[in-house]
Parts: sequence; C-alpha cells; structure tokens
Amino acid sequence: MNKKISFKLWLTVLFEGICLFLQKIAKFFGYKEDMTFGKVIWRIFVSCFTVLFLIGTVIFVYAFMYEVVYREWIRPHTVEIVYSNKHLSNHIDFQELYYQDKGRVYDENLKKVVVEEVDWVVVSDDKDSLAVFAKNGKRGYLNRFTGEVILPAIYTRAWVFSEGLAAVEKDNELVFINHSGDVVIDKDFEVHFDDPQYAFHDGYCVVKNAVDGKSALIDRQGNWVLKPEYDVIVHEYQFWKVKKEDVYGLYSENMELMYDVENPQIDICDDVIEVRFPDHTAKRYDFDGNILVDFVIDNVENMHYATTELDNDENEGEYSSISVIYDVAKCQKYMVRSGYYNEYYGLIDRDGKRITPPEYSSIEAIAEDLYLCQPQGIIINGKGQLVK
Repeated sequence: MNKKISFKLWLTVLFEGICLFLQKIAKFFGYKEDMTFGKVIWRIFVSCFTVLFLIGTVIFVYAFMYEVVYREWIRPHTVEIVYSNKHLSNHIDFQELYYQDKGRVYDENLKKVVVEEVDWVVVSDDKDSLAVFAKNGKRGYLNRFTGEVILPAIYTRAWVFSEGLAAVEKDNELVFINHSGDVVIDKDFEVHFDDPQYAFHDGYCVVKNAVDGKSALIDRQGNWVLKPEYDVIVHEYQFWKVKKEDVYGLYSENMELMYDVENPQIDICDDVIEVRFPDHTAKRYDFDGNILVDFVIDNVENMHYATTELDNDENEGEYSSISVIYDVAKCQKYMVRSGYYNEYYGLIDRDGKRITPPEYSSIEAIAEDLYLCQPQGIIINGKGQLVK
C-alpha cells in the first residue's frame, strides 16, 4: 500500500537523521546526553547545521532550475533567438547565440544552418579559402565561401592556413598539412606550450623548441633556415628581426644578414630602419640599406655652470639673501638612447658639430668651457680634450 509522505514529515525525518548522525560523531569527543550544558550546545550546533544545510539545498535547487531547467529547456522555446554575426564571406556567417556557448555556421542565401554546435571559427589574415573551426574539443577546417567542412574536426590543435599550409597537432606532434589534409612537413616538431602562432610569411615560419622555448625559422620544406637559438623571432614588414640575450639583429626577406645580432635596439616603421649600435650611436636606413640619417640624436640641451658672482638680494628690514649666479656653458650636451631605457651623452658645439661620441652616462658643466663626465669622473674642455 503506497503512502504519501508530507513535506513536514520529510523535514522531521531529515532533521532527526541529521541529529542522530551528529550525536554519534560527537560521542567520540566526549559528548554526554545527560549534561545540561552539552544539550544546549548540541541544540545550537544542530540548528546551525540544519540552517546551513537548508540554505545549501536552496542554492543547489535554484542553480539547477536556472542553469538546466530554464536555460536549456524553457528559454530556447520562449525567448526570442538572437545571434551575433561574424562574416566568413559574403553570405556565410558564423553565428553565436547570445545566451549559449555554442555557435553555428549559417548560409544567408540558402537560409539554412550548414554546421551546428561550433565553438569558434577563425579566418586567416591572408584570407585563405579554408577557415579553422573548433567543435567538441577538436579542430577542423571548413570552406568559408560555402560553409562545407573540408577537413573534419579530428585535430587536437590547429592553426590557420597561411601561404597554403597549416600547422596541426597530430599524435602529439606538430606537422604541417595542405588543403587536402596531406602532411607535407613532418620533422618531429612538438607544439610549445607558450601560445604558439604558426604562420608562414614570405616562405618562412617561426617554430619553438619544445624543451627550452628557443625560436627557429623553417622553410616550406621544414628545413632549418635559422636554428633554434633565438629568444624571439619576429616578422616585421619584409624583414625578420631576431633577439638573443637582449641584443637584436635583422635579416632581409631573402634571409641575408643585414645587421649582426649585437645591437641594443632595432626599430622598423614608415619605410625606415633605425639601428641602435653597441657604441651607443644610432643611424637610420631605408629598406634597401641606404643611410638616411648618419647620426641620430634624441635630445640636445644647454648646460649651466655656477659663476664666481653672487647676487645679494636685500629686502626691507633685517632679512637678505645671497645666491650664486649661473651662466650658460659654451657647449651643449646631446643624448642618444641605447636600447629602450639607457641614455648616453656626448658634447656638441653651438654649430651642431659633435665633439665627443655619446659615451658618458652624464655630463655637467663646471665652468664656462669645462665639463665633468661620468661615470669616468673626468673633466674635458670644449674641444673634447682631457683636462688634468
């Protein structure tokens, strides 16, 4: 015979069950039922535990009702479906539902979903016909003009196609495939954990040694062009800038060494290459290597020295002040940055003629035409000659 259990009876049985369970545990710590003080503490403890249990139950039920019942079962049928569109081509979109983690590939012309349950889609910078997508924790490739899946999502990791090749992780190895999915580069490479970005530029791709993270450059056959011995290799404009132990070098697009890996800084922008050399000088070149500025100066400023004259400023009453009069030195000091932070100074005359190279950490005028240079602590005159 079935008997209905009321909610009140259920709570009573639950509460008594909790009490019995906690009493058995408390006996191990010396609790006795005939102690008045113990009974009071026991009731307080059980009441607090019951309240916390009920609060936890309410939170669990609320989370289940909202996350599962409402979001998964009710909302899709009662709330207007709104998608955000990311165009893969003229009429193929990747659509993400605002209140769900999954998206879909949609054909606007045919008004139909081409691929469902897609996590994300990425189109390459060179607008390759194949875009990489993720689905159910795997990666694959689809045609961004038709939405058709060309290479199914079978790869653990995958990167965009660039210059007709794409890097994928297959059987814990890094290989490069073509549009048909055929492996064209397999040199026992491994994927480095630190946010690798495998893309070919001008026929070369940066890879990292999986052990020490050193960067290398390979060609389209997977052969070493630069061995894995650099901290950073970056493709900028048509050049490859390399860094090793805080110094930089530069290779041309044909992998000809333009500047040795010994310079504190190399910057490329607006058709200009600026090189900061080890001797603290800097020059600017065009992209063909012709000198545009033979000697780059970052700043020029006057220097002041203390004269032997005194300025006596007498005020009304008994107060007066005496101050030293300063004058402008004959020469100026110029500054050239070496790297991004270090600054070096040299001496220059009023006509802009360089007197000394930028080899001092500071220059201070101590007379009209005498200058204290650090860190050597030497004194030179306006001709750059050492004064003893």
